[in-house]
Amino acid sequence: MSISLFIENYDHRIAFYINGDLQFDSADEAIYHENLVIPAVSLAIQRFTDTDLRVLICGGGDGLAARDLLRFAQVKNIDLVDYNPDVIELANTVFKPYNLGSLEHEKVTVYTQEAFGFVRQLVDDYYHVVICDFTCPKSAEDAKIYSQEWFQEVNRILIPSGIVAVNGVSPNYDTHAFWCLYQTLLSVNFATKPLQIQIPSFCNHDYGDWGFFLGSTQRILRTEIENIYFPNNLNYLTRENLLPVFKFEQKIAAYRHKVTIHTLENERLFYYLLNHPSNPEDILLNSGEYVDFLDINEQFNAEIENINSLDLESVAKFWLQNIYAAPNADKDLPNINQFVPVRHPYHEPKMTTYWLDNLQGLLSEIDVNKLLNSLLTRVQELPPQIASELRTFADKIKYNQPLGTLNPKMVELITLLSITLLMTNLVAPDSVFAKGSYYGSRSSSSSYNDGTGDSKWVGFIFTCFSSYWIYSIIKRMRNN
Repeated sequence: MSISLFIENYDHRIAFYINGDLQFDSADEAIYHENLVIPAVSLAIQRFTDTDLRVLICGGGDGLAARDLLRFAQVKNIDLVDYNPDVIELANTVFKPYNLGSLEHEKVTVYTQEAFGFVRQLVDDYYHVVICDFTCPKSAEDAKIYSQEWFQEVNRILIPSGIVAVNGVSPNYDTHAFWCLYQTLLSVNFATKPLQIQIPSFCNHDYGDWGFFLGSTQRILRTEIENIYFPNNLNYLTRENLLPVFKFEQKIAAYRHKVTIHTLENERLFYYLLNHPSNPEDILLNSGEYVDFLDINEQFNAEIENINSLDLESVAKFWLQNIYAAPNADKDLPNINQFVPVRHPYHEPKMTTYWLDNLQGLLSEIDVNKLLNSLLTRVQELPPQIASELRTFADKIKYNQPLGTLNPKMVELITLLSITLLMTNLVAPDSVFAKGSYYGSRSSSSSYNDGTGDSKWVGFIFTCFSSYWIYSIIKRMRNN
């Protein structure tokens, strides 16, 4: 995937974007970097007194996190690994007035490679602090460095009682994704404290409040946070504005018990980012009730999801088990939205919701008579048995007769064509029914038989066809 880097220049500041997403605005980047770095290093200083600290920065190629690490005399060695040489080049040129030349400092060693591979080659129990300063993932590949397996590697290279600091996502805009990260950290035995802060430039870009995590294999105590050492010349962080960031609105904090963790096999973080259920409107209303995470020490209490919701075969199996197994599936379907996950960053849940809300209307867009007639014009290209069954099916539809038992292969053929039309309409509606005409062009109560009959039963037939088709695909995959 190509990466676009863009710098917006103002009179007294710059803003840096990767693929259109703001990475930092020099006007307030100190809020981000000081919250990410200062508490982690100060905790390590308390725990490893009279010790030369070794720190690893994963990501952070802009040099701003390294700048804040260099404020501490106790930090004697900083390794920084970032896969993008262009960002590192910018750090040593355009960003130098802001990072104060941090990547050229004698304490800093820069490695230009992918972080996961780099960390896997490191020895155990080496670093006192690990700073994960990654960008928000925009693909399943990006999300690997937020997985349980990644944090297991981080735990391995940390000296016991060492500190990990992690850039998260927005706890109020991407609530499920934020707590997914929290539970994933807990799952590898990191005692974890979540933080949330307001960064004006992030809020102006509609990113919401921003989240971080502090973790360690040793419990992080309130007294440690209250006694944090603050180096001179900080731009933002003080004791007074640090302590409140560990408090979360009760309605938001409650979601930490409603998520599953992120693994390489089950990409829940990226699923949550794509499919974040719209929070109830009142979740953003301040009720005055808070959870102070400095006062609680939680154990891992989530689960590993048994399906990968971004894998088509897994989702198909889930459909079979949870929808069509219901004895009255035609009358009592569950909320189907959860079974049609968004799988692309350019989609969003409300698009799928709107599509599903208009499913009956969409089905009515398919004129079964015309579809069958089109197939019959090319019947010579079909196997004789399928051609015969197709004629029988066409006659039954034409004269509104009971369908009876149909050949499964013919069912699969009709279903494949119908679902292809519907799914193409969902993904690229202009390609199927012409721009602007794929919703509402016909009444939702219109029929498949030139205006007579009830479309509901036909829709249910297609639903049943779908289940059989998916089952056939899975069965063939197993047999192969």
